Amino acid sequence: MKILSILFLFFSGFFLSLPIFSQNIDPGLIENLSQEQIEIIKNISDQDIIQTNTFKEVSESTVKIEDDDSTELKEDLDGLKEDDDLARLKYGYSFFSSMPTSIAAVGDLPLPNDYRISLKDEFSVILSGSKKAIFNLQVNLDGTILFPELGPISVVGETFKDVKSKIRNLIEASFIGTQIDLSIKNLSAKKVTIVGAVNAPGTYLVNPFSTITSALAYSGGISEIGTLRKIKLIRNTKEVFYFDLYDLLISGNRSDDITVEAGDVIIIDPAKQFVKLSGGVIRPKTYEVIEGEDFSDLLSFGLGFTDIANKTNINAKLLDLKSGEIKNITKSDITFKLSNVLSVNVNQYVSKNTSSIEVIGAIKEPGFYLLEEYDTLQKLIEAVEFIDVYPWLAILEQFDENNLIKSSILFNLKQPDTYESIKLLPNSKIYFSNINSIFYDVEKLTKIKIEDYSLTINHKQENYVLPVYGKFSIKAFVDYLGIDMTDVDPVATYLSPLDNIILKEDYKTMEFIAKKFHTVSFRSPVNDLINVTVEGAVDFPGSYTLNANATMDELFSLLGDFKSEANLNGIVLIRESVKNRQIEALKRSQLDLQEALAVSSAKGENVVDIFQFVSLSEQIENENLGRISGDFSPNSLSSKRTILSDGDLIRVPKNSNTINVLGHVLNPTSFLHLNNPSVYTAINSAGGFKDYANKNKIYVIKANGTIIRQRASTFAKVATLGIFPRSIRLEPGDSVVVPRKMSVANPITQSLLPITQVISDLAFAAAAIDSLSD
Repeated sequence: MKILSILFLFFSGFFLSLPIFSQNIDPGLIENLSQEQIEIIKNISDQDIIQTNTFKEVSESTVKIEDDDSTELKEDLDGLKEDDDLARLKYGYSFFSSMPTSIAAVGDLPLPNDYRISLKDEFSVILSGSKKAIFNLQVNLDGTILFPELGPISVVGETFKDVKSKIRNLIEASFIGTQIDLSIKNLSAKKVTIVGAVNAPGTYLVNPFSTITSALAYSGGISEIGTLRKIKLIRNTKEVFYFDLYDLLISGNRSDDITVEAGDVIIIDPAKQFVKLSGGVIRPKTYEVIEGEDFSDLLSFGLGFTDIANKTNINAKLLDLKSGEIKNITKSDITFKLSNVLSVNVNQYVSKNTSSIEVIGAIKEPGFYLLEEYDTLQKLIEAVEFIDVYPWLAILEQFDENNLIKSSILFNLKQPDTYESIKLLPNSKIYFSNINSIFYDVEKLTKIKIEDYSLTINHKQENYVLPVYGKFSIKAFVDYLGIDMTDVDPVATYLSPLDNIILKEDYKTMEFIAKKFHTVSFRSPVNDLINVTVEGAVDFPGSYTLNANATMDELFSLLGDFKSEANLNGIVLIRESVKNRQIEALKRSQLDLQEALAVSSAKGENVVDIFQFVSLSEQIENENLGRISGDFSPNSLSSKRTILSDGDLIRVPKNSNTINVLGHVLNPTSFLHLNNPSVYTAINSAGGFKDYANKNKIYVIKANGTIIRQRASTFAKVATLGIFPRSIRLEPGDSVVVPRKMSVANPITQSLLPITQVISDLAFAAAAIDSLSD
């Protein structure tokens, strides 16, 4: 009897214990956890627990409904049968319900040598030979046993084999002629924490022989939102182990179902994807799949095809993340990936007596319907429940095997006479589209037929193409599209080229029967208004709507007054089209520079010059590009003649009393304008030229954006002192630009001269606008 008890305990999954805490971490366990484990447990979301409780509540309410004698409730329950079946068929979650739930003594079980000693384990020690003694030693809270005459010996965390070897060596060294027999009299339960998507998260005392799966049974098993495929165990040593329960359930491999140790944390994350497998497979159920798996893996979970499975006709429902639709696809091989797949049905060979009709699209229960129950299209339409269906065109595709005739029949759900007399043939396909996203996954010839009958509606600058068959009204399509008709002529033009019909009348009265290539057009006035934006020192900044031919001066008349500090000579006009061209030019120049930089580096050439211009290009702010230079002060010639464009930006800067020095000087800076200084005086105030300054290309960007070149001086020393007689005199808001001289020592840098000129001009123009804005 004792042997039978041992065998039962050993093979039955090893013992459940009582939970220490249901949903809280045992404070006593914290001492045995690493900091990483503590943080992980703290960060586990209560959402899994909430979802688990919600699942329980739903299950309880379902039981109550089933117990109710109300016929109406039972009919409602039957309507949800498919969803209930899906929940019940999830594979693997019932595995934990078969594990034992009682606590039993385990001290007389064979103890493996790799068993790790835990706190409160009790050793039985027998000494024989020159020294005889029998005593019991319990592992203390500090992880040691107190051996008489030898003192404390550390044992916790070590394997039983290593402890036996350690103590035997100590005895042999301390007592001559003494032998030791060491066994474990009592095993302490192990304290583990189980959190995440389990039915009862908490901290538990588990049997010392418990593996990951038997430990999970203590928490009531994994809830149906949790993963079976990536069970995580974190150890005090910060080691992380993963276990795929399918390895055990399907392959019989439990090599990763390791024995738990004291202080372990088991975490169950939510499952990411389930796929329902049905049809011609041996074990149709809903399976959890992980990233990278394909249908061949799912098929192995279902134990393969049945004898009557059509292995080349496999239907799958796929969630299209871009459109938010569920699409039906057909596959003829078993290697297709399962990403975003919701369900897979393996079609089976059927006899003609049980031929079915496949119904696809916007109905409550898409799938296969028996021909013997729905022999006409009208019967089937009356039987199904539509959901957001597009009514003006549906499709029937079928093949008459007796006469070898393939047909594509279009029909209109709003017009019964387009479908009421149509008989259905074996293996027909019927397509209903969704009203929010019109799509038909049909054969090529059917698509051409749909396109031919589609109605084109021309409204303002937009064209709308709508598939339609049979009777329709233009007003119904206008309402369906939500077209704004407030500024549109209600008299529309309908054109049917094959019938040579051109009809003009109020669109509300237009009703037609669909013809090939027909169109309807609405007339509306052209919107020739533009919007411009005004920023800066004006009383009423913001967006202004003007006629398309409005000038800058006309805009000023709408602005009200300028602020007293407005710099009217420095008004900036930024045009979007100019900005876009400059941005494109800048991008092309940057690419050319990067390519030249790579080539020069590979050849070991000097890349300082190239790198300087790369750096300069990266400092350009796009918002300061697109300027059209000119004097746009009120009543000026430019403001009266400049026609504004849609999207123009006008900046009115404040008065500036500074002059800016930009480029290759020792200290690029801004300083107060005093007595109209010369260009060379300004450069001298900025510390003078750098070594590679291009003294022959100095220019001034005026406050209004115009550019004046400074003639080169033949007397460098005199020019540096700023007394050259032809030196430009500067005004407030002006910017002096000293560009860098580009070395032309090799063909690469010489070819880059036009590119560097573009970057230099854009960079300093943008910097000048930025200084005005500041």
